[in-house]
Amino acid sequence: MSAIIRLTDALLNIQGIDAHKFLQGQTTTDFKEVTPEQSRLGGYANLKGRLVFSFRAIEWPAQSIHLVINQALLATAKNTLQKYIIFSKAQINTPETSVIGVLGAESEKLLTELFGFCPTTINQTLSNEQISLTRVDGDSRWLLLVKAEFSETVWQQLSQQATIASINDWRLAQIAAGETPVLAETTELYQPQELNYLALNAISYNKGCYTGQEIIARLYFRGKLKQWVHRFTVKLSELPALNTVIYDATGHSQGHVVLAAQADAHTVELLAIVRHDHCQQVFLGEEKLPLQLLDLPYMVEVKE
Repeated sequence: MSAIIRLTDALLNIQGIDAHKFLQGQTTTDFKEVTPEQSRLGGYANLKGRLVFSFRAIEWPAQSIHLVINQALLATAKNTLQKYIIFSKAQINTPETSVIGVLGAESEKLLTELFGFCPTTINQTLSNEQISLTRVDGDSRWLLLVKAEFSETVWQQLSQQATIASINDWRLAQIAAGETPVLAETTELYQPQELNYLALNAISYNKGCYTGQEIIARLYFRGKLKQWVHRFTVKLSELPALNTVIYDATGHSQGHVVLAAQADAHTVELLAIVRHDHCQQVFLGEEKLPLQLLDLPYMVEVKE
């Protein structure tokens, strides 16, 4: 079965011969690895090394890089980057391009039948003049960009053979993938390592300077990461607010919720930044609801 979701993300487009060079000096991502065939996750950090916004970078076509960003942070992202791009041979704009999420084991077959191609490896991008398809982290998950003039036609084609799902379904798939986007509620609160961005190939430690790089690199090379994103489930019929406190058995704060989705009517799955030495026995919020630790699909690297 396949499911499609109209995502609430928006696009910031950086276009020009200096597009890669400009973003290389501003973000955690190694933009030498971003090509029309390869996408990357990443983020923009403040001077304290905390992420202001996160993105998925998709080059479509060559020298035109789309940053898929949470809609609520689009203006912040544009205003921030606009201050520095005046020194580069590149321009910023916000194209009216639809962003669609595609989920499900049958999706590869469906996308291939409709468009004639479908990326099969994580971060792979395949495109034509109308659409760009990227295979993203997780089990059978794709991100589809569609130019505005073709968006309704493509949506109708997809909806005839796929179920229309919700943002909650996309968030649930992100949680299963261990992918934490920076949202309006979590902007400027967490460092990329705490959001497991190293495991998602969204940080480069050898690409050179960018905003916040000194603190981010120091934590990696000289410090010891003590807290990072873990995945949990909890018996709960409504979503906890982002940044809800996670407590240990003695009532001390050990972390915060960074993403949550309803798994069913009585169960919530969530990603929370939690001190690793307490993750086996923690509790959600003032009600102290017990959290059950779930596996992530990757290992978190910690330097001893």
